[in-house]
Amino acid sequence: PTSEWKTIRSIVMRDNFIASIVSFATESITDNMRDVMKDKYLSIDDFTFEKIDRASKACGPLAKWAIAQISYADMLNRVDPLRQELKSLENQAEETQMKADEMADMISTLEKSISQYKEEYAMLISDAQAIKADLTAVESKVTRSNALLASLGSERNRWESGSDQFKTQMSTIIGDVLVSAAFMAYAGYFDQQMRQSLFTSWLDHLQGANIQLRLDMARTEYLSSPDERLRWQSNALPSDDLCTENAIMLQRFNRYPLIIDPSGQATEFILNEYKGRKITRTSFLDDSFRKNLESALRFGNPLLVQDVENYDPILNPVLNREVRRTGGRVLITLGDQDIDLSPTFTIFLSTRDPSVEFPPDVCSRVTFVNFTVTHASLQTQCLNQVLKSERPDVDAKRSDLLKLQGEFRLRLRQLEKELLQALNEVRGKILDNDTILSQLERLKKEAAEVQKKVDETDVVMAEVEAVSLQYLPLATSCSSIYFVLDSLHQVHFLYQYSLAFFLEMFRWVLSDNPSLKGLTDYILRLDQITLDLYKVVFERVSRSVLHNDRITLALLLSRIFLRTKAEVKDFSDEFEFLLRAGEAALTAGKVTRVPGLSDTQAQALQYLSKAQAFSKLTQYVDAHPEFLEWVETVAPEANVPVCWEDELVQGEVAVALHQMMVVQAFRPDRLVASAEHLVSAVMGKAFTLSMNKELDLAAIVTKEVKASTPVMLSSVTGFDASSRVDDLAVQEKKQCTAIAIGSAEGFNLADKAIMSASKVGRWVLLKNVHLAPQWLVQLEKKLHALSPHPDFRLFLTMEINPKVPVNLLRASRIFTFEPPPGVRANLIRTFASVSATRMAKEPNERARLYFLIAWFHAIIQERLRYAPLGWSKKYEFNESDLRMACDTLDTWLDSVAQGRTNLPPDKVPWSALRTLLSQCIYGGRIDNEFDQRLMNAFVKRIFTVASFEADYALVPGGVEGVPDKGMVVPDGIRREQFLQWVEQLPTQQVPAWLGLPNNAEKVLLSNLGTSMLANLTTMQSMIEGEDLAYSVSPSASEEGVGAGAGGADWRPAWMRSLHSTVAGWMASVPESLTVMKRTADHIKNPLFRFFEREVNLGIGLLRVVRRDLSDVIQVCESRKKQTNYMRSLVSDLTKGSIPSSWRRYTVPLGVTVYQWVPDFVLRIKQLETFSEAANSGGAQALKALHVWLGGLFVAEAFITASRQYVAQVNSWSLEELDLQVKVANEDGSGLTFDDSSFAVKGIQLLGASCLEQDKLQLSSKILTILPLTNLRWARSSEKKDDAEQVMLPVYLNSKRSELLFTLNFTPSGGNTESDFYQHGVALVCSNLSG
Repeated sequence: PTSEWKTIRSIVMRDNFIASIVSFATESITDNMRDVMKDKYLSIDDFTFEKIDRASKACGPLAKWAIAQISYADMLNRVDPLRQELKSLENQAEETQMKADEMADMISTLEKSISQYKEEYAMLISDAQAIKADLTAVESKVTRSNALLASLGSERNRWESGSDQFKTQMSTIIGDVLVSAAFMAYAGYFDQQMRQSLFTSWLDHLQGANIQLRLDMARTEYLSSPDERLRWQSNALPSDDLCTENAIMLQRFNRYPLIIDPSGQATEFILNEYKGRKITRTSFLDDSFRKNLESALRFGNPLLVQDVENYDPILNPVLNREVRRTGGRVLITLGDQDIDLSPTFTIFLSTRDPSVEFPPDVCSRVTFVNFTVTHASLQTQCLNQVLKSERPDVDAKRSDLLKLQGEFRLRLRQLEKELLQALNEVRGKILDNDTILSQLERLKKEAAEVQKKVDETDVVMAEVEAVSLQYLPLATSCSSIYFVLDSLHQVHFLYQYSLAFFLEMFRWVLSDNPSLKGLTDYILRLDQITLDLYKVVFERVSRSVLHNDRITLALLLSRIFLRTKAEVKDFSDEFEFLLRAGEAALTAGKVTRVPGLSDTQAQALQYLSKAQAFSKLTQYVDAHPEFLEWVETVAPEANVPVCWEDELVQGEVAVALHQMMVVQAFRPDRLVASAEHLVSAVMGKAFTLSMNKELDLAAIVTKEVKASTPVMLSSVTGFDASSRVDDLAVQEKKQCTAIAIGSAEGFNLADKAIMSASKVGRWVLLKNVHLAPQWLVQLEKKLHALSPHPDFRLFLTMEINPKVPVNLLRASRIFTFEPPPGVRANLIRTFASVSATRMAKEPNERARLYFLIAWFHAIIQERLRYAPLGWSKKYEFNESDLRMACDTLDTWLDSVAQGRTNLPPDKVPWSALRTLLSQCIYGGRIDNEFDQRLMNAFVKRIFTVASFEADYALVPGGVEGVPDKGMVVPDGIRREQFLQWVEQLPTQQVPAWLGLPNNAEKVLLSNLGTSMLANLTTMQSMIEGEDLAYSVSPSASEEGVGAGAGGADWRPAWMRSLHSTVAGWMASVPESLTVMKRTADHIKNPLFRFFEREVNLGIGLLRVVRRDLSDVIQVCESRKKQTNYMRSLVSDLTKGSIPSSWRRYTVPLGVTVYQWVPDFVLRIKQLETFSEAANSGGAQALKALHVWLGGLFVAEAFITASRQYVAQVNSWSLEELDLQVKVANEDGSGLTFDDSSFAVKGIQLLGASCLEQDKLQLSSKILTILPLTNLRWARSSEKKDDAEQVMLPVYLNSKRSELLFTLNFTPSGGNTESDFYQHGVALVCSNLSG
C-alpha cells in the first residue's frame, strides 16, 4: 500500500473504484495487511471517522469502510476454522446423502420384502390365536370342572353328613315321634322332675321293645326352632326348659290346654303371644263370660278363661269340638243356641291353684300344662334377670348367640335350596354355566363364614358361661329362698307367699337398691346384692311371721347363705347333729350320772360327746368345775366355755354353731337366744337388729304395695288391728270406707265399695273377713281380674284362721300383729276397752270389781303363753269374754245395789259371779277337768270379800320377783287410781304372778327352742335346694348302687343322707316280734287280752315299718321304682315327719320321725318281753312285769285291764275300785306288791317332788323321774278319809292333750290343792315330746 496522494487519487479516480469498493472481498485481506492497517493507521488516535470526515467528506466514509473491513476481516479470521469445519461437514453431507440415497433404495427393496413377510406373519398369528383360544377354552373347562368338583365335593360332604343324619333321623323317627307325642300328651300335668322321670322311663320301655330312638334328644330343640324360642322369650316367657316345653305344648296341642299357673307367668305370656289376634281374657265369674265366648267362637279370637276351678259345663261342647256342618257352615251348640265356629278359634283355660283336682271328664277333654315353678327353672330365671340387670353386655351376647344360631342354620338351608334350584335349572352343559360355579363359591364362602361365626360363638359362649358362673350362687340362693318361703306353710298355715312377691323383692334389690349407688365393681355389687337380698327377704317376710317363728326364718336364710357360699363351709353335719338332738333322751341307753347335772343334761352330754369336736367333752366337764357354774348362769349364751377341740372349730360361724350345740345340750331354754347369736355371726349384726325393727306401715302401704295387692292385717284371737288402718288413713289424708264382714248385706256393700274405690283411688277397709271364708274365694278372683286406680288400697283385717283361702293369702301383703306380752300390757288394754264413765257408775265398788275382772282376765290369758303348763291347751279366751264378764258384773251389781252409792263387800253377789265366770263365761270354753279346777281356784281366790281389804294380796309373797307382802290390791275406788297402779307395774313379770313356778319361763323357752328345731327339721329338705322323690339315676342299673360313671355317687345330698339314716334305722328296728300264744285259759285273763292286742298291733306296725324302710333303701339304691306311696313316704322321711301309715298310736304333735323311730324300737322291745313272759310263764306272768306305761300303744287300756283283772280275781265290782299310788325310794325299795298291785315305770312328775311314797310338795325342778311306782286297785271302803288328798292328772305325754287317769297324792310342806293346780303339777307317762 502507498500513502501518496497521487497514487491514491489515481486509484480513486478509476471507474471501477466504487464498484471495487462495493464488491470488495474481505476474505482477500491477509493477516499481514490487517497488521499493517492496525499498526500504521488504526492505532493512530486521530484515525477516526469523525476527524477524517471533518477533514474530508469523501474520505470519511471510506475510512469508516476501511475500519469496518478490518473489523470484519478479524471476524472472518476468527470464524475461519468454523467455516472450514462447515465446509468439511458439507462435504460429508454430500457423501451421506449419497449413502442415504443408496439406503433408501435398499429400504424400498426391504419394505417390499417386509410387506410380503407381514402377510405371511398375519396368517401365522391367526393360526396361533386360534390355537390359543382353543387352549384357553380347554383350560377354562378344566378349571371350572375342578372348581365344580371341589365345590360339589364339599357340598357332598355336607350333604352326606346331612344324609347320614337324615338316615339316623329316619331310623329313629318312630321312637322319637312316639316319645315326643307321649310327652306332649301326658307330661304337661307334671313338674320338671316328674317329666324327666317319665321321659327316662319311656326311653327304657322303648329300648326294651327294640324301638330305635335318640337317647340324647333335646325335647325343646326337637319340637321348636330357635326363632320360635326367641319370640317366646320376647313375649315374657321365662327362658328355662320347663316354660319352653310348656310353650311348645301351648302351640302344638290337639285338645285345648288347661294351664296350671300359680305364678301368673303363663297368663302374661299368652296375652303377649296372642296380642296381635286380640285375645280376650275372662272367667266364669265374669258377667259377660257367655258373650265373650260366643264372640270368640264366631270371630276366631283367642279366649283365655281364668280361675276354672269351678268348671262350667257350658264349655263341654267346645272342649269336645261337637261341631256339625250345615250348608257349608260349621256350627257348634252353646246352650240352646247354634253358633258359627271360626276355624281360627282357640281357647286357653287356666287356674292359679296347683292343688285343685279336676273330675275325670274334664281331664279327658283338655291338655294339662303345668307352669308350677321348680328349683332349676327358677334358678335359670333369676340368673337371666340378674345378668340383664348387672351384665347387660353379657346378656346381649347370649341373646345374640341364640339368634345367630337360628339365623346360621336358616341361611345354610336357604343357600342349599338356591343351589339345588340352580342345578335343576341348568340348560346345556353344566361346565358352561358360570351361575352354578358362582353359586357354589358363594355357598362355600358363606358356609365358611358361618363356621367361623360358629367357632366364635364357642369363645363368646365360654365368656358368657364364665360370667354366669359368678352369678350362679346368687341365682341358687334365689331359688332356695323362694322354695323355703313356699314351704313355710308347713310351719304355719298363714305363711303363704307367691312367686310374684319374691320376684318383686328380687327386682327391688337389683333395680331400686340404694346400697348399689356409687358401686361400679361387679364383684362388690354382687356381694352387696346378695346380702341385701337376704336382708330384704327377711324384713318383708318377717312382717307376716309370728314373733316366735322369726328366728326360724332367720336360721333358714342363714343356712341357705352358708350353702351357697363356696368359700364357706355349710356345716351340714353340725346342723344335722343339732336337729337330731331330740333323739338323745331316747337313744342314750344307760346314762352315767354327772354331779351337778340333771339326768336330762347328762343324757345330752352323752349325746353331744358323739360329735367329733366334742369327743373330749366328758373329760372337760370333769376337769373344769366352773362349767357347772356356767350352766346355772342367767344368760349362758353370752359366754359359752370353749369345751370343744379348737383345731376342729375355726371361724366365727363355726364357733357360734358349736356354742349353740352346747347351749342346746345344757341350757335348752336359752337355745333361741343362742340361735340369734348364730344368725348374727352368719349374716351380720345388722341382720339380727332388723328382727325387732319397728313396722312403718305408712311407707309400706304407699311405696311398696301396689294397688292390685290387698293388705291383710292378721292378728291373734282377741286383738283388732283395724285401728292402725284408721290412723293411717287420717295420717295420709285418704278417704277410707270401712265395712264389717259377716252378713249378706256386708258382702254387697263390700263389692260396691271396692268397685267404686278402685276407679277413683279411695281406700277400703273390710273388717273380720275370717268370718266369711267362702266369700273370700270369690273376692280373690274378682281382685285378680281388677285393674284398679294407682291410689286404690284394700285392707283386710282378720283373726288368724286356717279357713282363709290360700290364694288370697298368696296374693296379699300380710302383716301379723300380736299384743305385747305381760300382765301390765294386758291390764292396760282392758282399761282402754272399758270406758271411764262405765267404771265410774254407782255403786263406788264397781271400779274395784272391774279391776278384779281385769286382773283375772290378764292372768288366765297370760297363762296361755305357758301352755300346756299354764293350761293344758290354748283356749280362745278373748275380748268378747271380757265384755261378757263386765256386762254380767253390771247386771248383777245393778240388781243388788238398786241405785245405792255404796255397796258393802259382803252384799256383792260373789257366788253368782264366781259361778258364771268359772262355769259359763270363761269356763264354758274348758274341756279338761283339771283346767276347770284351776279356773275355779283362780275365781275362788280373786272374787272374794277379802279382795276389798287393804292388804289383800293378789299374788302371795315369799317368791322371787314378788314383794314380801305379795302384790297387794291397790287401795282406791276410782279408775285413775287403778290405772296408775297398773302403769307402775314392771313391764316383764315373773311367772309367779300367774301362780306358776318361776322356772315356768324356762319351760316356755325350752318349748320354743324345741319348736324351732322341729320347724327346722320340717324345712330341712327345702334348704337342700333339691327336688324330692323324682330324681332319676343316670345309669343306676349299670353302674351299681348309687354309683354313676367313674364310681361317683350321682345321688343328691338328701338321698344320700336319707339312705344312711334309714339304713341305721333298719339295723336298730327288731326284725320280728313274737306272737303271744293264745289258750282257753289265757283268753280269760284281762291282762292277757290287753297285752295280746298290744303285741298284735306291734307286729302289724313293725311289719309295715320294716317293709317301708326296706323299700326306701331299695329306692335310694335304684333297685326299686317309686310309686305314689313311696314318693309320699320319702318326702315325709326327708322332712322328718312321721309317715301317715306309721301313725297308729298317739304321739305328740311336732314329734319328728328321728324321735319316733327310737321310741318305737323301745316299745317293740317291751312288747317282746311281754310275749316271752306270757309264752314261758303263762298269763299270770304278765302280772309281775314292770310296765312302761308310756311305751304302750293304748296306755289307758292297761289301767282298764288291770282294774278288770283285780275285780275278776277278787270278785269285786268295777265301780267300787279306786286307784291308789305308792312310789318307791330312789333305790327302788320300800314297795310291796299284792294281787291288786301293778308295777309301772317311767312316770315323770312335773313341777313337784315325791318325798315318800304318796306325799308331794312343790319343787323348783321342772321334771322328776319317779322310781318304780305301785298302782294298786283298792275298794272304796278301804280309803282313808283322815288325810287331805290332791287329785293329779296323769297324761300320756308332756303335751297334756290325752288324759289317761288320775292319782291321789298327799300334799305336804303347807301346799294346798289350789297351789298344785296353779303350778301345773301333773304326771306324764312318756318323755316323747314335740
